[in-house]
Amino acid sequence: MKLSDISYLQVLFTNKEDKEKIVFDTNYPEVQKECDYGIVFGGVSMIPYRTSVALDLYNRDLVNKLILTGGIGFFNKDRKTPESYKMYQFLRTMGVPDSDLIIEDHSRTTLENVKLLLETLRQEPNFEDRTFAVVTSDFHLRRCMETLKKAADYPLEVYGAAAKDGITDLEHWTLSLYGRRMILTEALLLANYAKQGLIFDIELPDLDLVRKR
Repeated sequence: MKLSDISYLQVLFTNKEDKEKIVFDTNYPEVQKECDYGIVFGGVSMIPYRTSVALDLYNRDLVNKLILTGGIGFFNKDRKTPESYKMYQFLRTMGVPDSDLIIEDHSRTTLENVKLLLETLRQEPNFEDRTFAVVTSDFHLRRCMETLKKAADYPLEVYGAAAKDGITDLEHWTLSLYGRRMILTEALLLANYAKQGLIFDIELPDLDLVRKR
């Protein structure tokens, strides 16, 4: 069954295993080769979790430059400092030179993250020949990668690097109310993105919610 065919009501009442199938992509291509850019999404757990994963990739020469994306989101308590600039400050203190950091500081949502970072990237030489590593939280990786691939409008060579925070990742999300709420929200957002055509539709076989319709 396609993700776009799943109703919001089914997402709300489906079981743990089905929510995991919707949200978590366990088959994404991991970063195993040198990429031109690492794209670090702002938001939940960006410091230290996402930025630490990005720093590790950079220090192991698996990414050459880091693109930090995120402005002041709708629910940010700090209404003055963009998320991307906070990540920039962290990475600078960890020794990443300014020349290897690119900032996009106006986006407020994942969709805006992708749109504005693509505008930034298209100013780089030979953009369409570049390779990319997407760095974000484990639960957020599928939506970021799929949105980026759809918005790019050409075959994009993109790899994933999941940051695990011990709360919202595949292994731990059921252990807290916050984790369960985040994964439910992400499942609803993925269904919504698919229905709107903002991501390529995803085939999700063997869901209990389908058999019970």
